Amino acid sequence: MPAIKSLLFLSRLTFLLVLVLLCHAAQAFSLQDLQQQLAAHQTVQGDVQQKRFLRSLEQPLLSQGSFVMAADKGLLWETRSPIASVIRITSEGMMHQNGAGQWQPLQQQGAGSQTQIRLFMDLLSGNTRSLSGQFTQTLQGDAQGWTLTLDPTSSVLKQIFQQITIRGARSIEQVTLAETQGDRTEILFSNVRINQPLPATAQHALEP
Repeated sequence: MPAIKSLLFLSRLTFLLVLVLLCHAAQAFSLQDLQQQLAAHQTVQGDVQQKRFLRSLEQPLLSQGSFVMAADKGLLWETRSPIASVIRITSEGMMHQNGAGQWQPLQQQGAGSQTQIRLFMDLLSGNTRSLSGQFTQTLQGDAQGWTLTLDPTSSVLKQIFQQITIRGARSIEQVTLAETQGDRTEILFSNVRINQPLPATAQHALEP
């Protein structure tokens, strides 16, 4: 009789363990879930603070600005300090705004900066699939708090980045870019507004 009770107890325990594992698997947060969560954002806008840690400097270089992303139009990336600049990415390509307010092709931007800006656009719009051919993606956490680690796979990106780490919840909150030569960039997103009306100036700038 004790042996039968022990077997029944073990059977129930096994059943409970299997049930817990199945529930955990059902609630697992996948790359597809993250993509769907971010893709639901038709517009995203907010403030940006960037810290650039260089091996040759004791203190990081600090820049501040804002961004506006419209899923069907493109991305505006504005830096207000220490030097004012505005970059626009649309189907026409990557452009910058000159002092007269005219848009000109961006040709002198470094490969690392171009990759960084395109990365933000892909992530903000939920286009994580475009990263699959360039990075190995590792996702941890859930919809309320997740970390996506990108390890470069192409030879070109391996020369620039060692690893990229993105943290977020409903939207992206922090991006850390560790470069191959030892420098590091940390970007913090704040005052993020999702699916809110865009400023008239941003709408005009993103018009085809």
